[in-house]
Amino acid sequence: MNLDVQSLRTFSRLARSGAEQAAGSLATMTGFDARVAVTKVEMATRSDVEREFRERDLVTVHVDFSGAIDGRTVLAFDRERAASLVDALVPGESADPGSDLATSGLKELGNIMLGGFIDGWADFLGEGIEFTTPTYVELDAGRSLEDVTADSEFANGEFGADIDAGAEFGSGLDTEHVLAFRNHLETPDEEAGFYIYMLPTTDSVGTIVDAAGDGEETIPVESFTSFSQMITEGAGQASEDLTAMTGIDTTVDVSRLSFVPVEGVPMELTDDARRGVVLEFTGTPSGYIAILFDPESAESVADALMPGMDADPEMQKSAIQEIGNIVTSGFLDGWADSLGTTIDISPPRYVDDIASAIVDPLVAELARTQDYAFLIDSAIVTPDGAITCDIYALPDEQELRTAFDQLTPGPN
Repeated sequence: MNLDVQSLRTFSRLARSGAEQAAGSLATMTGFDARVAVTKVEMATRSDVEREFRERDLVTVHVDFSGAIDGRTVLAFDRERAASLVDALVPGESADPGSDLATSGLKELGNIMLGGFIDGWADFLGEGIEFTTPTYVELDAGRSLEDVTADSEFANGEFGADIDAGAEFGSGLDTEHVLAFRNHLETPDEEAGFYIYMLPTTDSVGTIVDAAGDGEETIPVESFTSFSQMITEGAGQASEDLTAMTGIDTTVDVSRLSFVPVEGVPMELTDDARRGVVLEFTGTPSGYIAILFDPESAESVADALMPGMDADPEMQKSAIQEIGNIVTSGFLDGWADSLGTTIDISPPRYVDDIASAIVDPLVAELARTQDYAFLIDSAIVTPDGAITCDIYALPDEQELRTAFDQLTPGPN
């Protein structure tokens, strides 16, 4: 199966439209005035999606769908915000958001919101889509998406669907990678933040591609998988280089590839303060990369590289620039090796601002020639979480397609 950029644009548009329908349903049922903050098509590993659910401590409502396309939609929200929703849906039950009556209200909310989300896909495909009854799920450390899916009515054949839950569900690329449609809804005061995931089966991704694609400049899904693996390996090398430089033991926490409207890229980043470097890389592909630390992490890695320089701001900047330069080289060198190309990087430019503001100028440059961006997001952390290094790469879309072409398997 092949993907093309037109298909990805259609995926993004339909996902956003569905999320807007869901936001309207939320306002009608609860009075929360929500807006769609971010919509993206995300290529990640199954474990990355599960980790996000668990680390955010998300309460979820799952609805499986079958018909024109098959898969699962998930409405997720922070546990601490469940009480305010329960209070709006079932007054008097907010003290025990896990009670049967409270979870019934949350399931009904999920049913309405996720039904509205999927309806737009059915309209686009011109065929019907049926839904299972919603399931309330708390995805803890002992339970995976695969476990939940295996227990679902969808996998057990309510609609007669012949689905291998362990290998097919949510697997737009392969058994390990997930093609997810991820939407973030938020209220003006952030009293309630919601995430909507749509996880289609592999065959369903093909159905949407056939309906949406223009048949030109297609990219085999194997290329997306190969590139996602290349990103993971690059993050691993960057982690090793950071450890070698500073003596601080680090590991890769997450590494993923997303397709998002250009104007939505800054919304993907925090508004918390960050220090680090920004560089431009040229070759195949070319683009921009930001290596960002929170202030405490920046001071720790700078002191590890140049002990005793914490009282000299200029020396700290120099240390962070050197670290950023080496981390970038480690991250991109593997790309060049895999693609058989040369990728050059500019001298690192020190930055100290909120993360979204740091990336804004890079997005403005890309926006001159493209409406959508491939956002590469990796995080390197210490085992205790005391230090985090976030890597954000924004390749040029056309040149990234060229890179994908070079990763395309040749004929047997």
